[in-house]
Amino acid sequence: YDDSYRCFAHIINLACKAVLSAITDLEFAALDAVDFEPTLEEANTFGAALQRDPIALVRTLVQVICASSLRRQFFSEVAAALKLNNLQLLHDVITHWPSTLLMIDHALYLRLAVDKFLSAREFPELQKYKLGDTEWNVLADFKEILSVPHSFQQLLSTEKTPCICNTIPAFEAMKTMWENKQLNFPHLADIITAGLDKLDDYHEQADDVPVYFFAICKCHSLKNISILMPNSNQSYAQTHVVSSAYTREGSRYTGDVY
Repeated sequence: YDDSYRCFAHIINLACKAVLSAITDLEFAALDAVDFEPTLEEANTFGAALQRDPIALVRTLVQVICASSLRRQFFSEVAAALKLNNLQLLHDVITHWPSTLLMIDHALYLRLAVDKFLSAREFPELQKYKLGDTEWNVLADFKEILSVPHSFQQLLSTEKTPCICNTIPAFEAMKTMWENKQLNFPHLADIITAGLDKLDDYHEQADDVPVYFFAICKCHSLKNISILMPNSNQSYAQTHVVSSAYTREGSRYTGDVY
């Protein structure tokens, strides 16, 4: 077996990068990237909206607004007039995937301000960045997908001392939530699959690493592992992990693992 210990937070990051690669061109997220030029055709279907890349569109819109003090001031005035709590548009960072979720979340909240800003006569050169209803709906779909790993990551960050015995069940719950969204949102199934495939690649390797089983055995009975890790190698856990635990701990080990 591979005796390396996988960082679950890093695995989640890789899975999210796979999802983002399926829904947007990440080249436009680079610091030195050129502005994204959207197509002129209005997107009326999910596929057409996906090809128009609403994430890259929003990212470029944030860039062009923030690049001008006049545009920033006007947008703030529009948002204030609509009583949107003066929340600002955010730009994502390619090295920090949750920032893309936050960028989408802020854009959705400020949708009315964005639409009104782009419809104003003051900046006609920016009207090409206007999003249609279908594209806004697609952004909301992307938020649904990315909110799942974000919740998982937030759960881990709240622990003062992260525990593998809690991380693995949460990891399984995250997979289940993504799988449920595949059923509830069939048009997003292929996108979610990109993330699930990445999770499965590393999950199979983690199943054969004794430290994960040992961590769970220290906190749970072995009979509960099938619930916490339904795809795990139970015979391996019984033969190697539990036996080695008794060998190493000897008489000091008194935990009930059966």
